[in-house]
Amino acid sequence: MIDRGEVTGRAWTDACEPCSVPCERPVSSTTPRTQPLGRRARNRVARHDQLLAAASDIVNESGLDGLTMQAVADRVDCAVGTIYTYFNSKASLIAALQGNAMQTILATYHRAAEQWDDALDASGLDDPAVESLVRVLAYGQLFLAGPELNPREFEFLQLAFTSPVNLVSVDDVSALTSHALTLLAEGLVLIDSAVASGAISAPDPGRGDDALRRMLRWIGALEGNLLLANVRLEAMSDTDAAAFDARQLGLLMSQDLLLAWGAPPRVLKAAVDELDRMLRAGSLLPRPEPRD
Repeated sequence: MIDRGEVTGRAWTDACEPCSVPCERPVSSTTPRTQPLGRRARNRVARHDQLLAAASDIVNESGLDGLTMQAVADRVDCAVGTIYTYFNSKASLIAALQGNAMQTILATYHRAAEQWDDALDASGLDDPAVESLVRVLAYGQLFLAGPELNPREFEFLQLAFTSPVNLVSVDDVSALTSHALTLLAEGLVLIDSAVASGAISAPDPGRGDDALRRMLRWIGALEGNLLLANVRLEAMSDTDAAAFDARQLGLLMSQDLLLAWGAPPRVLKAAVDELDRMLRAGSLLPRPEPRD
């Protein structure tokens, strides 16, 4: 079983800098707290979450161009000045939305990882190398299922990260970087575990190879699979269209990368077989959580 406590042990994810939102953390009902909040603080958190939910709805309906402080105020029926007591600019509001989206996706990963642990425990596998590759492959499949599992959050991050203009302020970048690195760290732990089990070879820094570069190349390739999945022409036959299936492409590409990183073909095949069993048993991907 993977010790996900290792993730927070990485030096560059230890500290989460506060963003420029002018309210003390915790700023969301989903943020862990060590002490109970008073009524006034609870009301502020509830209002903060209400404003973020309204902003998310606006982006979902009208895109980032439709998101204005006035639009949020109109949606929740309050004065626009009230919005500025929680977010000092549109950039701060977008930064908070990005942070929430990343936290939601991270929570989905944790739910999925627990399912993988249970499925592997029940499988009777007694090969750490195979188990480590199953988790790596499962992570890739989970990434590719993001548009289905967390459609609003995934689409929002795609919009925000591909925008030609800077949507967040410099003050907010450190907080968002911390969230993004935490997401990457989950995959890095899986790659490190695969190395430790002997499933793949250790990176060679002398050749410009390390775990982070492996992770970035892998995520970049998976993102490319999602783009290719949109290239489906009406004239295509079912067979041709199937060739653009993001998950199948991603699985094949992940296998190619693992082989390039030294995975023994026998071990990789056993991992793919177990992944297929988990998929058929419904233990690979978590069910989407209902929205309020």
